[in-house]
Amino acid sequence: MEEKTYRIGIDARLFGTAQAVGIGQYTEELIRHLVTNDPDNQYWIFLSPKTLAGFPIYAPNLTKIKAAIPHYSWAEQLNYPQILQRANLDLIHYTSFNSPIWWRRIPSVVTIHDLTLWFFAGRTHRSWWRRWSYRLAITQACQNAKEIIAITEATKRDIVSILGINPNKVTVIYEAVADRYKPINQPDKLTEFQRKFGISKPYVLYVGQWRQHKNVVRLIRAFHLLRRRYNLDYQLVLVGKIDQKCPEVLATIKQLDLKSEVILTGYVPDADLPYIYNGADLFVFPSLYEGFGLPPLEAMACGTPVVASRASCMPEVLGEAAHYFDPDSVEDMVRAMAEVAKNYSLKQQLRAAGFKQVKKYSFDQMAVETLKVYRRVLDRL
Repeated sequence: MEEKTYRIGIDARLFGTAQAVGIGQYTEELIRHLVTNDPDNQYWIFLSPKTLAGFPIYAPNLTKIKAAIPHYSWAEQLNYPQILQRANLDLIHYTSFNSPIWWRRIPSVVTIHDLTLWFFAGRTHRSWWRRWSYRLAITQACQNAKEIIAITEATKRDIVSILGINPNKVTVIYEAVADRYKPINQPDKLTEFQRKFGISKPYVLYVGQWRQHKNVVRLIRAFHLLRRRYNLDYQLVLVGKIDQKCPEVLATIKQLDLKSEVILTGYVPDADLPYIYNGADLFVFPSLYEGFGLPPLEAMACGTPVVASRASCMPEVLGEAAHYFDPDSVEDMVRAMAEVAKNYSLKQQLRAAGFKQVKKYSFDQMAVETLKVYRRVLDRL
C-alpha cells in the first residue's frame, strides 16, 4: 500500500527579520534539511512579502506562500487562519509562539525557543497589555499544539513549570551552528576586517543584543577592571545593533572613559561574523538567560576560547568547553576573563574542547528529530 503524502506547513514569517535573527536562522536551516530528508511530503512555507523572493531554498516539494501577517496583530488572529486553511494543510509548524490563539482546525506543532519575556520584559513589554498579550499567546500556542519542540532541556523545564504543560508533550531538539563558522587561516583578511572596524589591539568579543538579560553593562565593567587590575591592553568589541532603548550601555562606556577601548560595530552581516570571531583573543557571553545561546558555539566553531555565564542553558549547551563565571558578579566575571587571557595552556584547552563540543550539534539531526515529531502527530490523525 502506498504511503500517504502529507501537506506540511511551516510558519517562516520571522525569516530575514532583524528582531528575530536566531529564529529566522533556525527556520531556514530546518526547512533546508527537511526538504532534503523528507522528499515524499509536500512543504508549504509561509513568508512575509519582503522575504518571499529572497528565500534561498528551492525544492520540488517546497511551495512558498505570501503571508502579509505581522506578529502580535489582529490579522494574525483573523486573517492568518484563512491563508492556512486555503493551503489545505495536514499539519502546521509554528516556528515561534506567535500563532492564531483560538484557532485549532489544523493540528499544530510549535517550537518554543525560550521564555525570556516572561522573566525579562525589558522596555518593549513593560505595559500590562504587552505582558498579558505575550503570556496569553505563548500559553495558548503550547496548549493548542499537539506537540511542542523545546530547543534545550532548560527551556523544557520552563515550559513545564511556568506554563503548566505536560512534559510528555515536549520534545527537546537542539539547534546547531552554520557551516560558515570555522577557522580562517587568512591573516591579511582578518587584519582587513579589524581595520574596517577600528580594532587595533587584541580584543575581547561579545556578539548579541543589548537587552536587559544580556548583561552587557556588567561585561563593560568587568572589561574595565580587566584592563586596570591585570594590565591587559585589550579592546572590547561589541557586535550588534546599537540600541538607543538601552542608554545605560553607552552611559557606562562614557562613565568609565572607555570610548577609545570599546568598539561598537553595529550590525555585522552573517557572512562577515566568522572573521570577527576568528580574530578575537577570547569570546565572553555574560547572559543571564538564554534559550540556546548560539554565539558562544559559533565562537567555538571558529576556534575562539569562550568565557560564559553559569546560568540558564549555558552549561547544558557548552558543556566543559567554556570557562564559567557567576553572571551576577562583576568580580567573578573579570576573574574568569583574566584566567583565560593570561593562560595560554587554558586557551588551547578551551579551543580543543570547543571544536569537540560543536560537533555534538547538527542541523541534519535537528531536521530528522523534527520529522519524527511530525510523524507522531500525523500518525495520530
